[in-house]
Amino acid sequence: MPTRRILIADDNVDALDSLALLLQCEGHEVFKAADGAEALEVAAAQRPDVAFFDLGMPVLSGYEAAVRIRAEPWSRSLTLIALSGWGQPADVCQSRACGFDAHLVKPASLENLNEVLSRATGARHHSLALTREGEEGAAGRPRLAGWSRR
Repeated sequence: MPTRRILIADDNVDALDSLALLLQCEGHEVFKAADGAEALEVAAAQRPDVAFFDLGMPVLSGYEAAVRIRAEPWSRSLTLIALSGWGQPADVCQSRACGFDAHLVKPASLENLNEVLSRATGARHHSLALTREGEEGAAGRPRLAGWSRR
């Protein structure tokens, strides 16, 4: 898998730092933000290839940050992934409507993270959802629902 520039935005410092460390160990360049407003600033300055956003962040929610980022022309090449404890069908629908390319439910497995990252090229033409209501993978973990043309 190619090295990517990845932005992670999460108000949970432990979740933020853990995912950042994991992705750095995989060889990716990682940028961090503690809320949606900071995520906008970092995304505009760093122009990541991929961004993982928690949805329930203070200052600016992940949903609102996604809408604002998608209004920028440079975001066309960005793969934007919701990574949240919110995984109900309405949450997934709202994340898609706000411009997310994929929706993962915490805690996401390394397998799921790698699957999303491996599909990041051209992801603006795809949509992916991971919910607990779909098929289950190994050890009863939720499995990626699949990518489909938008």
